[in-house]
Amino acid sequence: MNRTGTHDHLHTDDTDAGHSDAGHSDVGDSDVGDTDTTDDTDTTDTDTGTGERGNERAGGGPDRPADDAEAHDAVDVDDRPGGLSWGRVAVLGVALAFLGFAVGMFVTRDRPPGADSVDVGFLQDMLTHHEQALGVATLTVAYGDDPTVRSYAREVLTSQAYEQGLMSQMLFDWGHNRDDRSDEAMGWMGMPVPLEQMPGLLTDEQMDQIRAARGPELDALFLDLMAEHHRGGLHMAAEAARTASDPDVRALAARMERNQAGEINEYRHTAEEMGLGLDIPGADVPPANLPDRS
Repeated sequence: MNRTGTHDHLHTDDTDAGHSDAGHSDVGDSDVGDTDTTDDTDTTDTDTGTGERGNERAGGGPDRPADDAEAHDAVDVDDRPGGLSWGRVAVLGVALAFLGFAVGMFVTRDRPPGADSVDVGFLQDMLTHHEQALGVATLTVAYGDDPTVRSYAREVLTSQAYEQGLMSQMLFDWGHNRDDRSDEAMGWMGMPVPLEQMPGLLTDEQMDQIRAARGPELDALFLDLMAEHHRGGLHMAAEAARTASDPDVRALAARMERNQAGEINEYRHTAEEMGLGLDIPGADVPPANLPDRS
């Protein structure tokens, strides 16, 4: 099955069952200021030929942490329909969260952002947003059926676990944490809403559907609901990329916006190819140039 979008992801072996090789890209390269730990680790498998998941995939291109390749080597993937075991999923998620946390230790500023800043508000809200996405992705890796859909779920699992670690460490370095917050979200955008009404968050009923579904039903739910979950985070990431004071937060937010827009387009294309009849609108992928990091 061909997949579109111009972003590179960490991939696992069973993606060969339904689509061509996936490339890798760097999520962490500009997120850590001058201590770039992943800039130079771009892999060479992002071929631009049709059918390969390289830089020519329609819809544009998220970046992925090059360090994910090490996690891929360390975690064996089961080609059976059940996918990764729960134990392996847990190990992968913890390893990538720790990696992001360690990379974030290099991010320091003389005047850290305050509790009511765009930077802190964005990181706290996005940690909550990512947490739900990781839960959906974990269930889809374990119980989904289609190899392509399960590979998308693994991409969410690896990239967002890494970003969670990175964001948690940034907050820690500034003297904050994810729980030092009110019950409102998006106040930093001037659009406060109750936390549970943050755009893109799935309802309790939708999460119950995800937990109960298996096989093709879960594949369809993942594509449909994760596309909307991503779409809800796009405007938050775009706002932080424009208005955050810390250059590493701006760079991270810009990457998130690009990644999630590209993934929405992939989900849309795959749903069409699978004949699922889902209404997944496309997303505009921002240009790859990063914001000024000065």
